Amino acid sequence: MFLRRLLRAPIAIRRGSDYKGTWNEAAAHDAEGAILTGASAEQFERAGEGDADMVARFARPTDAVLDIGCGIGRIEKYLAPRVREMWAVDISGEMIARAERRLAGLANVHLREVGNTEFLSAFEDSRFDVVFSFLVLQHLAREDAFLYLRDAFRVLRPGGTLVTQFPNLLSPAYTKAFVAQAEVSPRSPGRVRIYTEPEVRHLLGMLGYEILELWYGGHGEPAEIYVAARKT
Repeated sequence: MFLRRLLRAPIAIRRGSDYKGTWNEAAAHDAEGAILTGASAEQFERAGEGDADMVARFARPTDAVLDIGCGIGRIEKYLAPRVREMWAVDISGEMIARAERRLAGLANVHLREVGNTEFLSAFEDSRFDVVFSFLVLQHLAREDAFLYLRDAFRVLRPGGTLVTQFPNLLSPAYTKAFVAQAEVSPRSPGRVRIYTEPEVRHLLGMLGYEILELWYGGHGEPAEIYVAARKT
């Protein structure tokens, strides 16, 4: 997995810009690069297919699935054919516009742009069988990541599964990123927020999730904490 914008903020960040402004600017400049820094077109697609395989382990062909932070539909392209309904939200209208073009041939895909504080309010309780989010919660203030995870719990059906990822502070790459970001001023709203495994377990436990699996991954080191958790 490629480490996403570890050592610098997304492109062309203005002082005081919010999540939406940050990611619209990044998407307008280089959407794929904003999602996976330094990846070739082939690597970008291969990573999307691999993440779709990861989610598909916990999804059935009859399931309704929601992606929090879909970008240009990196994962949807490969996951949508394997589920009944594929819903996806993103803060960036620029990203959603690109996703609409990329996913135009997939009739079961539904895309929605959300506001900075809208979270998942457009969806009713117990709507989805699986909710997932990769390389997204890490770019939110911890309080906002918490609110997204809480709303994900609400929209999951009882027994439904959350599949997500957090950056691992204890990995060398993210330790370096933390120090580098601490020295940047002004700090971007889209900067990486970093976690440890005990924090991840505590956060999900606070919300009522039961952790099914927790594992480490990354490009050459355990840089990412992956977790699958059930709504109890």
